[in-house]
Amino acid sequence: MPIPQGFKRVTLEIEGGEALECAFNPQSYSVSKTNVWTFKPTTGVDLPQPEFGGGLPRYTRVTLLLDASLAGADGSVKDQANALLKMMETGGGGGGGGGSSPPKITFRWGSVDLPKSVPVSLNIQYLLFHPTGEPVRAMVDLELAQAEQASTASSSTGNAPTNPHTHGPAGLRSHRVRDGDSLPSIAYDVYGDPTQWRVIARTNGIDDPLRLRRGTDLTIPTLDS
Repeated sequence: MPIPQGFKRVTLEIEGGEALECAFNPQSYSVSKTNVWTFKPTTGVDLPQPEFGGGLPRYTRVTLLLDASLAGADGSVKDQANALLKMMETGGGGGGGGGSSPPKITFRWGSVDLPKSVPVSLNIQYLLFHPTGEPVRAMVDLELAQAEQASTASSSTGNAPTNPHTHGPAGLRSHRVRDGDSLPSIAYDVYGDPTQWRVIARTNGIDDPLRLRRGTDLTIPTLDS
């Protein structure tokens, strides 16, 4: 599938293995950080001084879409899904992790380069299949925990003025119309809500949501939160 100018795909770099490039970018991802503080009650003091007990790693949570529906009858996401499952095992990713622990993972999206992390949890939900049962679409929920110190340049957007969505076109996905497609059905596939078809229609200048030309590439915008 052609990539629009300026569009960057999310990549998971698996230590000791091949990088996995996602066909479609996530609508969002979250990074959280927790510190431990203790407060010791002191007689005659309303607010005791906090004592820093140490920090916990950053956690990154992201939902990714694997999709091979435009790759024809031979399209499948099985190899990508199996690589993710192997990533969770000792020696996963072709020997990453030194054989005694799962490999470290680096989440990259254009200028965003998060700290090297370890995989904490993984859930893969298969959504679309060939008649043979071969999966062609899957949603992946992934949680990563920081495993190395973050550098100033790579741990966040740093000097970038906006978030990753603003570096590319407004639509972060594309959809090639197939037989039987309608805007409500496409909206259900990408948003889980068929009533959001008007967002796609406005973006692509479509007047009739039920009359789509096969082979047309539609831009699928990100819904406003």
